[in-house]
Amino acid sequence: MNKRILFIISDTGGGHRSAANAIIAALSSAGADVTSELVDLLRASGLPGFRNAPELYAFFSSGHIWLHNFLFRLTNYSWVMDVASNLSYVFARSRIRRVIDSFMPDIVVVIHPLAVRPMCLYRDETRSVWPVVTVVTDLVSVHASWLYPRADLYLLPTPESVNIAKRQGIPTDKARLVGFPVHPRFCGPTQDSHTARTLLGIDVDRFTLLLTSGGAGGGHVETLVRELEHECPLCSLLVVTGRNQSLRQRLNDRHAPSLHTHIYGFVDNMDQLMAASDVVITKAGPGTIMEAAALCRPLILTGAVGLQEEGNIRFVLDAGIGVLCTTPADIARHVTRMMSENQQPCQSHNFSYAGTRSIAEALLSLVEQNVQNHHDPS
Repeated sequence: MNKRILFIISDTGGGHRSAANAIIAALSSAGADVTSELVDLLRASGLPGFRNAPELYAFFSSGHIWLHNFLFRLTNYSWVMDVASNLSYVFARSRIRRVIDSFMPDIVVVIHPLAVRPMCLYRDETRSVWPVVTVVTDLVSVHASWLYPRADLYLLPTPESVNIAKRQGIPTDKARLVGFPVHPRFCGPTQDSHTARTLLGIDVDRFTLLLTSGGAGGGHVETLVRELEHECPLCSLLVVTGRNQSLRQRLNDRHAPSLHTHIYGFVDNMDQLMAASDVVITKAGPGTIMEAAALCRPLILTGAVGLQEEGNIRFVLDAGIGVLCTTPADIARHVTRMMSENQQPCQSHNFSYAGTRSIAEALLSLVEQNVQNHHDPS
């Protein structure tokens, strides 16, 4: 019997959609008889502020981190999120009903903190039988908006996130440590750097840097590109600007850009770009961190977009998978040092596909149980 799994995300950055796609790929690889659907609930809600969440995230990440951090602190209490969600749910209820009625899920998987409470509220109000599973993608700094005891199950990426969930009132039997949802293509047999560079059409013999700043393309990317081109002229530089079309245009329109700098927009071949690279330079977004770790590409973190990413820096440093360099000059110096030491990506990864597989198995088990309990004629 075909199972229907509804994934609730929002495109605030690229990580939530990437996590959902990773889980869907794992379900497919397992041969599961599952139909999946992705919905950006914040966009679909139609509520001012919520429907513009992707644009607001881009605004915050492009120089207004102080405002993001202020709101993070202000709302990082369960009672605040309860009140805010109850108010917004009144206006979003009809949109949620349309989403549910159009797909008729057997299980709802929430991969965005602001959607957890609304989906639980709708499920409880309508006395629906589908469970709500929350897949948390923040590694360490888990905001209160993620954590709501009415959700049926929490699938968490790190021991730190499990501890925070329990402190915030999530029952022990609902808080399960499974790992981070990394797409299978980052964890199986991957292209070697020579092959990846050949397919990308870049110099196969040059030390290669991948610079990315998340789906929103925030941060001081232009300044960093200029610094790396000037201080590391022997490198190839792959720059991913995400959905920031104006940034991509400005980089392409520069006077006399380096022939070894390659500009990309929002990409779906990040695994190939990472395989082609000797080092990944990025903000402390959890998805990029875990993908690079799975491919064993060393990380240079440029900083965190907001307090929710601060813990990720500590995670990277403690795991020994990267360094923090907060200025373009520091980054260029570290790259130069790596080149002089002829540092190569390791040949076996420390972070595996196990997290994604565990999430898929947990969802299949729960949906099987739910279908059996509520659709069995006996």
